[in-house]
Amino acid sequence: MNALPRPAGRFLAALCLAALAVLAFWGYLRTGATTSDDLVYEQAVTTGTLGALCTDLATRSGRFHHYLHVGLTSLPYFIDSLPARKALSLAVALAVVAGLAGLAARLAASPALGVLIAALCLSLYQDNWHHNILTAYPLVFDAGMLWLLGAGYALLRHGETSRRRWLVLANIAMFLAFCHFEAFVAYLPVLAGIVLLTGRGRLRQRLATGCAAFAVVPVYAAIYLGYRFTHPSAYDGNALDITNPLRVLKTALAYSQSALPLGAFGLNLDSINRFPQATSRYVLSFGQYLADLAGNWPLFAPAWIAMALLAGGLAFACLGRAERPFRPRLLALALAGYAVICPNVLIALSPKYQEPAAGGLAWYVTSNFSFYALAVLLALGALALADRLPRRLRPAGAALFGLGLALVVLVNASVNASVRESKITSAGRWRVAELAARSPALEDVPDGAILVAPDLFAAVSVELTSPEYWTAYFARRTGRSFRVLPGPDPAAPADAPVYVLRRLSAPAAPVTAVALGRVSRLGPPAADPYAPHPDAPQLLADRVLVVVDGANRLLDVFYRDNTGWQVAPARVGGRLGSSQTRLAGDGIALSSLALLPARTVETGAVSPLTLRFGPGFSSPERAVTGDVVWAGETAEASLDNAGDQPARVRLAGAVVSASPLRLRLEGPGLAMVLDCPTPSTPLALELTLPPGRSRLAFAAEGGAADKRFGLLGLALVPLPAAP
Repeated sequence: MNALPRPAGRFLAALCLAALAVLAFWGYLRTGATTSDDLVYEQAVTTGTLGALCTDLATRSGRFHHYLHVGLTSLPYFIDSLPARKALSLAVALAVVAGLAGLAARLAASPALGVLIAALCLSLYQDNWHHNILTAYPLVFDAGMLWLLGAGYALLRHGETSRRRWLVLANIAMFLAFCHFEAFVAYLPVLAGIVLLTGRGRLRQRLATGCAAFAVVPVYAAIYLGYRFTHPSAYDGNALDITNPLRVLKTALAYSQSALPLGAFGLNLDSINRFPQATSRYVLSFGQYLADLAGNWPLFAPAWIAMALLAGGLAFACLGRAERPFRPRLLALALAGYAVICPNVLIALSPKYQEPAAGGLAWYVTSNFSFYALAVLLALGALALADRLPRRLRPAGAALFGLGLALVVLVNASVNASVRESKITSAGRWRVAELAARSPALEDVPDGAILVAPDLFAAVSVELTSPEYWTAYFARRTGRSFRVLPGPDPAAPADAPVYVLRRLSAPAAPVTAVALGRVSRLGPPAADPYAPHPDAPQLLADRVLVVVDGANRLLDVFYRDNTGWQVAPARVGGRLGSSQTRLAGDGIALSSLALLPARTVETGAVSPLTLRFGPGFSSPERAVTGDVVWAGETAEASLDNAGDQPARVRLAGAVVSASPLRLRLEGPGLAMVLDCPTPSTPLALELTLPPGRSRLAFAAEGGAADKRFGLLGLALVPLPAAP
């Protein structure tokens, strides 16, 4: 089947695929680290302990492939540039997509199949937190898949030419793939199927060719098993457990299901709750997400729509114009179906990873390869079904398939945008550290000082593996020795100089701004309604240096000192170096610093009204429209009126719950019961607060057992006094 006229049609298809790749991975170079392991490898490279790390992991796990595995994983960290590492990872991933599409098209003698597979791989790319095809190991797992594809291509060329050199190349490529990752051994039946599909002569001749094609397998097995027997694994759960075959199958299917388009939605629902662009309330289910998405269609990003149009249009072009029948062999369909599950089988044999069948996805690498196989299977099935339709109905069938694919791509792109935004937020910590490390402002920090940098330790879709990571980071890039901590150290010497590094700009903002201040003393606590310890004192400074890196913009620094709220301009130099704005004051509260567009803030009297969540409420969690605090059966909040006169206020927000409940509220002049039949119920209460502190009590009736209800974006708004 050749769905597009040549050569213009193929050039147009290649151009559309290139545009689809750009849209699918737009912003990826700005994302942060994806796992905690890569930070360990980075430290091993920078400290010169890579060889010891490889040896330790290989001997402790009983798997010799860790020598190649860890060595290749660590290679990108010799590049001291996060975007360059990301570019390398992206190039390998795109090479896998191109290699897979090319091999499938060559096997089936169908350019349309290759175009459709590439379109599906790019448009249905599932970017759910760590479970993505762009892992932290670009030169291991994806590169290993490239070697497997190379082995398949060599077997294909042997079937076409009968030259033995292709069998030699196939054996070499297979051995390298298995050394990258042992789970690739499960692909042997797929490679054997290529021999049967492309081989010449009778079945006996093809079997003989298969024996020569896989001559390296016994060699690999002997090395692998010999190493495992001589180096017993020291890790719990790495032993094989095949006592329950049904459990093994359920585990493999659980991993494979997460590779479906939006198949891991329920496992990664938390990421969607961080997406502010196309939702209007707290998302509790996939159905509610679809409803919110439909209700906010004017907010769709143009990139989503472009991806949907490109994917749907390519599918329509591939299915709607067939020049000759396309009927894939049953063996090809069976091999594609087997390839969906096979990469997860070896993982599922270990008891450590057999829990996902019950709930939770603990492994993410093999799911990526299930995704590739699903794209092949879907493309084969779609082309086969389109070929069986009557010619007059084929355009309508192709249009329906293209429309359905476009809708799925649109939803998938909106979810991916949410996760990508979180990863860009994660990378914001490295941008802050990089800007501070190359700034002349850091020269004023003496050796032995304590640098308090809470923004570098904020957990965003990644775990820092060691509390000393940032200390080593700055020591490596500045040659200085000072401790980097998330907060003040009570055990530090009293005379130790303390500095604070704060990020002023938003984590994902294109302009990154930081403030470096010398702590002069500890001041009184601020009225922070979400503080875990509201009475903790603040870090105050007598001088703050603001360092900004970005384009030419006028910005204001908004801060609080002993005289109240102040606004000072921050001038941006617009170069790759640093610009500086020094703020001199008497005890500037570093926790109050914020960077805002110029002339957007007018200073005035501080509101005397504050809201604090008290006993029964959890720490705030990030949601769509603000912070949400969860409670069990009962909880209470305190409303403070620092003035000497009663104040009229509105308490506004939303009550969220997983199941319907009745919420009883009691406060100053208030006693009511609020019915909450939906996942999100608006809350707007008008109260009159007397001077001092008032108590507002919440009691839930019904709902879930652990988190019965939550309060989303609760705020205390002053109202004009009654006439």
